[in-house]
Amino acid sequence: MALLAGAATVDITPPPGGQMDGYGNRTQPSTGVHDPLFARILVLDDGASPCAIVGCDLLGMHPGITAEVRDRVTSATGIAPEAVLVAATHSHAGPRGLRGGMFSRLDEPLAAEIAEKVSNAIVAAYEARRPAILKLGQAHLDTVSMNRRHPDWPSDPILRVLLIDGIDAPPVATLLNFACHATITNGSNLLLSAEFPGAACRIVQEHTEAPCVYLNGACGNVNPVWIKQDFDSVARVGQIIGGQALRTVGELRTLGAGQRAHNIRWDEFPEKPVPGRIVEPALRATRQEIELPLRPFDDDATYAEKITSLENELSSTDERSTERRDVMAQLTCAQTERWAALWARQQDNPSSQRTEIQALRLGEGLAIVGLPGEFFVETATALRAASGIDDLLVACYANDYVGYVIPEDAYAQGGYESGATFCAENAERMIADAATTLLASL
Repeated sequence: MALLAGAATVDITPPPGGQMDGYGNRTQPSTGVHDPLFARILVLDDGASPCAIVGCDLLGMHPGITAEVRDRVTSATGIAPEAVLVAATHSHAGPRGLRGGMFSRLDEPLAAEIAEKVSNAIVAAYEARRPAILKLGQAHLDTVSMNRRHPDWPSDPILRVLLIDGIDAPPVATLLNFACHATITNGSNLLLSAEFPGAACRIVQEHTEAPCVYLNGACGNVNPVWIKQDFDSVARVGQIIGGQALRTVGELRTLGAGQRAHNIRWDEFPEKPVPGRIVEPALRATRQEIELPLRPFDDDATYAEKITSLENELSSTDERSTERRDVMAQLTCAQTERWAALWARQQDNPSSQRTEIQALRLGEGLAIVGLPGEFFVETATALRAASGIDDLLVACYANDYVGYVIPEDAYAQGGYESGATFCAENAERMIADAATTLLASL
C-alpha cells in the first residue's frame, strides 16, 4: 500500500516572564529564551487510516489541549481523533500550566494558543503529503543516561529511529524515540529551552533539511549524565543523540536503493547491506479511557513524625553505607509524599482520575503506544515482551499527564518517585494490561 507523508514544525515558545515547570523549588519567572520551543509534526497516510504524531517541547500534555487539537484536526482533515497523538518531550525548561490530571491548573490562554498552532501545523503537514517510504533502524546508546534509582538497575540504551524517506526525493521527516529525562539543566536555570531533545532534533534537521519529531520513552527512573548542569552539557548530549540518529538515517537511506562497492579484482559491484528495514505501511489507531485509582494519603502530622524519625536515624548512619542509602530512600519518599498529600487535599482528594492509553500501528511489527505520564523503563520492557512487538515505540507524556505510574515493587523501595506518585499500587498493572490489549487489537 502506497504511503503519503507530510511534516511541519511550529514555534510554541511563550514570551519570557511566565512561571516555569519542572522544579518545585523554582519560583522565579523565566528571564529569557535560550532556544525556542517547537511542536514537531508527522502525518502518515496509507490511503485508509491517516494519523498524526506530535512531539512538543513541553513538560507534559494537558488532555484539554489534546482534545482541542483532535477536534480541529478531525474537522479540517478527517483524521480520526484516536489517530492523533500529542506528546511532550518532558523538557524541564518550559512553561508552567500545561499538565493534566492532578496538575490541572491550566494556563488557558497559553493552552489555547498552543492548541491552535499545533492544529494548524498538522493541517499544513497533511496538505504537504507526498510519496514516502517508511524505514526503521536503531542505535545502541548507553553513554548519556543512567538509572537514577540505582546505577546498576536498567535503563533503555536503544535509540529508535524512523526515517520517512522521499521516493527519489529528500526525506520527509525523521522520528526519534529515546528514554531519558530532559533534566540536564536544573532549577537554577531561568531560560526557556527545549533541552537536549531539542538540541538533537536541531542537529538532525540541519543535516536532513526535514522536520525531526522526538518522542520521549519510559524514563521515569532514567536521568541524563552531564559534566556540569549547564547548556554546554545540553549541547553535548544533544550532539551524541543527534549524531547517532544521523548515522542511522544515513544508513537507512540506502535501503531500497542499495549501496555497492567496486570489486576491482572481479570487476563486480557487490552490495553492502545495512541494519534496518523497510516497513510496509498498514496504519490503524485505537484508544481507551481508563479510571486510575489514586492512593490514600496520611495526615500531615503523621508525615511530620515519620520524617523526624527518619532524619534522626539518618544522622546516626555511616556515610555511603547501605544502611544510610536505605534510610535516605525512605526519607526522600516521606518528604515527597507529604507534598503530594498536601496537593491532593487541595484537589478535594479524589479517589481516581480518568485518563487514556493510545496505540498506533504503523506497519508489520511496528507500533507506537502512548502512555499518559511517567513510567519506569521496566514497564516499557514488559510491554514489548507482552505484546510481542520488538519494534514498539513507547511514547510517554502522551495526550495527558497523570504524574508517576510506577511498578508495584517500587513503592516499598522508597525514593522520590515512590513518594511523588498519586496512583495506587495497582495502577501501573492496569495500564500495562490495557495497553497490551489495545496493541493486540491492532
